[in-house]
Amino acid sequence: MMDKYVFNEEKLGDIYKKTLKGKLDTTDFLNAYTQVDYLYRLKEYAINCFEWVNLPDTVDARFIENELFDKGRINFFKDKNLGFLCLPVNESGPINIYNEPTKKYIYASDGFRRNRNITNSVTIYNNFLRTPTFTTVNLYAIRLAEVQRTIDINMLAQKTPVTIICPENERLAFKNIYKQVSENKPVIWGTSELNLDNYKVLDTKAPYVVDKLTLYKHDLWNEVMTFLGVNNANQDKKERLVESEVGANDEQIEQARFNMLDARKQACEKINKMFDLNIDVKFRNDDVQKAYEINKIYDMFPDLVDNSDIKDEVGVLDE
Repeated sequence: MMDKYVFNEEKLGDIYKKTLKGKLDTTDFLNAYTQVDYLYRLKEYAINCFEWVNLPDTVDARFIENELFDKGRINFFKDKNLGFLCLPVNESGPINIYNEPTKKYIYASDGFRRNRNITNSVTIYNNFLRTPTFTTVNLYAIRLAEVQRTIDINMLAQKTPVTIICPENERLAFKNIYKQVSENKPVIWGTSELNLDNYKVLDTKAPYVVDKLTLYKHDLWNEVMTFLGVNNANQDKKERLVESEVGANDEQIEQARFNMLDARKQACEKINKMFDLNIDVKFRNDDVQKAYEINKIYDMFPDLVDNSDIKDEVGVLDE
């Protein structure tokens, strides 16, 4: 049952080939590809949220974010032949007093394999729960696709909101008539043998709900944008909201970014200490990065909290 919600390139290719050969209905094709389209769009947002600074030339920032999205972890280490690398990792025991796995089995798709531990490598985690972003994003991709396909069906029902009952031997003829209607043909052609007295039409009277479904889809989209830390108008009439309501949504967005940024920052500190490097990671949104830096300064120097000039500069620390 769950298999229908999990797609990869091979499975999608198989669906496409079966659709072309007539083994699968076009509906199956559209259901699958609509979900994948939303998944890919949301993943693009997710893996572009952060900018890695001062990475060694042998380390790929895109690959880091892709692994954190898919698996929630990736390991940074130094190889004696290839230099610094950051690759997928499986972790195992024994665990230390903080329940952290001490053994690291590092691998790559080309057959590269290395064994490391917590003394000579650092695992970068996606968040403090150490979970991948994929889990939540795929759930929203499923929901968004379900709404979009419902919109598609409701739109089609406005064009032909009827059920046709006819003899079995004339079904193909009526299917061809329906096909002409769905293709927006200006004239519907039939044959003299077609007996119009042998069929009944049931008007389904499908209500037009595209507008309501579109609003719901918009809400879902804004929800997942908030989860990813991407600025969004979480309410359609944002200008009518009181300042506290607008600020509450902005705080959720900011906190969502901190959830992922702090885990990456922690890994950078460990990497720099272990390998004498100067790696850093920051938000691509400069305003949020400033807010992060100012908040960290406030943690260290509480007396600065009353400095209104600093708060005005970043525009996010209103009391």
